[in-house]
Amino acid sequence: MSGTRKTLKQQIEAMSVAWPMFRVGKRDRVKRSGVWSGILKPQFTAYRIEVRYAVGSNPEVRILSPELERLPGNEEGSLPHVYGPSSDPTLCLYDPLTDEWNSTMLIAEKIIPWTIDWLTFYEFWLMTGVWSGGGRHPTPLTEEISA
Repeated sequence: MSGTRKTLKQQIEAMSVAWPMFRVGKRDRVKRSGVWSGILKPQFTAYRIEVRYAVGSNPEVRILSPELERLPGNEEGSLPHVYGPSSDPTLCLYDPLTDEWNSTMLIAEKIIPWTIDWLTFYEFWLMTGVWSGGGRHPTPLTEEISA
């Protein structure tokens, strides 16, 4: 990792400039963490997303609405390229084992564009049943069976 770790203030400033439709709803200066929410419309649908980040950790991105659709029985899993639990999945935007993301990067420059890409691939996956976004995801998300 080269460069200097970005501060929470730098992340907030970069988001407000690049993505002014996103707002920081929760900020904790002690834990150096923030939660942004905003709307992205990559192709056909507008999605309200949430980005949670604590300095030095991996950002977590969730789709708040509309609820992500599943394709039960799909060979790539009912909802590919997400981390569980299935009731509250976070998006798999990059491979953490290859250092595609680190804390010297800006959420505004990497995570939000990767989220737009993920949503585009998701919309086409819903139409075709095939994830065309590439990447490696070791374990497909399976639906939890309720008793």
